[in-house]
Amino acid sequence: MGQGLRAQNGNGKTMRDTSDTVKKFVLFGGGSALGAVIDYVLTLVFHDVLGLAPWLGLALSMCVSSTVVFVYHEHITFKTHGSHWQSRYGKFIALTLIILGLRILALDLLLACGLSVYLAVAIALALISILNFAASSTFVFIRNHIN
Repeated sequence: MGQGLRAQNGNGKTMRDTSDTVKKFVLFGGGSALGAVIDYVLTLVFHDVLGLAPWLGLALSMCVSSTVVFVYHEHITFKTHGSHWQSRYGKFIALTLIILGLRILALDLLLACGLSVYLAVAIALALISILNFAASSTFVFIRNHIN
């Protein structure tokens, strides 16, 4: 395990090593940050300018941000663009809903433990982001590498 995460294709060639995984995690974080900015700005625009309830503004903003983040991951993080993108998109949206639920659960638990909102949000996002990366790279953006 000291050599990092390794998977092999049918020819026995290594698909990923530790540096590739770390690079993808950093790129994944960039996509997550992009999504967070989109959610924040659009939620405020929908609420302040259009007068929508905050939860509705957030739901609508997540429709936009999840699509933008999916395209980001398709082309930048995982480079899986091409055929069968519809299947990956459906999986990504399903995973997004699961991750949302887990973040809310983690946040509630951390707040119940007496942490400040600022610290609880930061920890919940960080913890669930690791799970999100693992699930996205394993179940959504699977790619057959031929090296």
